[in-house]
Amino acid sequence: MRAAIWMGVLVLAGSLSAPAWADDPIGRLSLGGSGGFSDYGLADLNDRIEGVGNEFLEEEHRPRLRGLDPLERGWTFWADVKLPVPLLPFFFVSGGYGVSSGKTDGPDVDNVLEVEAAQETFHLRLLYVLPFRFQEDTRLFVGGGPLLIQNQEVSVTQTNREVRDEEWTEKITYSGSGLGWQFGVAAEYMIQDRMTLCFDLAYRLADLDYDGWSADEDVEITLPPSAVAEEVDRLHYEDSYPGRLFLDWDETIEKAPPSDRDELEEFGPNRAYLVPLSKDEFGLDLSGFQIQIGFRFYFL
Repeated sequence: MRAAIWMGVLVLAGSLSAPAWADDPIGRLSLGGSGGFSDYGLADLNDRIEGVGNEFLEEEHRPRLRGLDPLERGWTFWADVKLPVPLLPFFFVSGGYGVSSGKTDGPDVDNVLEVEAAQETFHLRLLYVLPFRFQEDTRLFVGGGPLLIQNQEVSVTQTNREVRDEEWTEKITYSGSGLGWQFGVAAEYMIQDRMTLCFDLAYRLADLDYDGWSADEDVEITLPPSAVAEEVDRLHYEDSYPGRLFLDWDETIEKAPPSDRDELEEFGPNRAYLVPLSKDEFGLDLSGFQIQIGFRFYFL
């Protein structure tokens, strides 16, 4: 009830001071671009990095490969168009496209591990202009809206160059798409008549289930007695960090038929036997705070 009363006071104050906004020497339609940092939830992924992944590296005695840090933040970039809502002088609507990506890795020349998260979104926001200013050239907005999330991915890659002429790479990716939400505040400071410096602080809700996964690999293993490197459709049994981290490894090994056991134990599981983590075990949670700074150009 108290919140509703305060909202009514703000709207009334804004209505009484409406003529002041007409004096702003800027246009109504604007194009903005900004960049900054984004936090990631990724609880399931970070539990596996700090638990399963780092434990595997320690048990396998990889002295040159330190345990990976959790993946907690990344870069974000955003472009959008904003225009006023007809007949509602204190409301604007904006829509646009944004990308976010982050990475954590294990630095080693001969055995490189990388865990990455990325997201593409189309956003739509309804913004309310607060009916007061801290100073003449500054405007404050509050609002939010839906996010249409496309190509949200989490992947782990291992490149191994320890044996000359037998470099191999393994990559496992979980991907999804869906609907999220974003809420926050924005500020604009007028630099010129049609240009402002803009600042955005928002919280993004983007916790999805994966709807697809893939195990892309190009492994060359020397198969005796030919001693010739051949491409085989397998993950390494002892050295596959992506397999241990991103697969149900026990189920993958168990799924192999008895006729394949000898080759499995020497070279690893065939790609046909790979079993992904269940959706209860692994989610694509890129929820978090987003802080951006950029410029906005007004037209018309």
